[in-house]
Amino acid sequence: MASPYVTTPLRGLPLRRRMAPLSLLLFLFAVMNGGAYLLAPALFQADQARGPYTLANNYELTRVYSRSLEGYRQIVQQFPESGYYDAARIGIANSLMGLGRREEAIAQYQQLLTTLSAGETLKANRLAVLSKLASALEEAGDMAQSPIVYALLAAEYPDSSATADAKRYADTIAAATANATDSRSAGGSDLIAIDIAPAVVGKPFTISVRVDPKAVPAGTFSIALNSSFVSAFDVVSVEPATSGTSDYWGKRLFQFSMAAEPLEVVFTLKAKAAGKQLLDIDLERSFTLIELNTTMSVDVAGQ
Repeated sequence: MASPYVTTPLRGLPLRRRMAPLSLLLFLFAVMNGGAYLLAPALFQADQARGPYTLANNYELTRVYSRSLEGYRQIVQQFPESGYYDAARIGIANSLMGLGRREEAIAQYQQLLTTLSAGETLKANRLAVLSKLASALEEAGDMAQSPIVYALLAAEYPDSSATADAKRYADTIAAATANATDSRSAGGSDLIAIDIAPAVVGKPFTISVRVDPKAVPAGTFSIALNSSFVSAFDVVSVEPATSGTSDYWGKRLFQFSMAAEPLEVVFTLKAKAAGKQLLDIDLERSFTLIELNTTMSVDVAGQ
């Protein structure tokens, strides 16, 4: 015989009270799944952006810049809320630099600075952008914008290596400005004399470089012009004819032979655009750069 103390209380409970634990369980389940549903889009988007970003970054690291540019642009277009968004925008600028599209890269870096301005999480990105921009402006020989970027680096990141590099270039610009003499003639060393004819866009002009035999031992040597300066001009001719050219240390090297008498080299150039260009001339021999601290500002007039 069944015990009344077991069966009777259960049989007498109202249905609502018996369903209460189940309702509570269903409510908790709904809350948990609702929260997961609300979080899912952001998590899913971050997961989707991670793959394309990793692939684009690998392309950038291996210098396949056309593919990295394509990948970074995909992230910016498709995942604007992703944590990889700002990094992808920086990657676009880096890829443009790698492709030699320097002006586009500089514009991209400058645009980034308007948004990467505040907050602890943005500091590392902002420093990276300022560093890359300072380097791009130096490579472009931009004497107007470089001091502005250096001032930002000095104010925001005074102890960074990028600030030290930017200061070096700012000092070079200051020296060039001090040495400039109406864009005509200047010389920053007793071992080399430089005469620069007036420069006008599209018209040939000359830069004469006279090297003293005391500057380098007899034999093969190179006159080194900063690559950013050379890239702003078309080289029409070099007299006497150079025995070879090469590029390293951010310099374009024109090779000659030094004898017992002074050597005068005349570069005939055509300017591509009006403005100021920084000219930095050094000598090179046996893979050693001989710094002459000969820098000057060259003014190119419009037509």
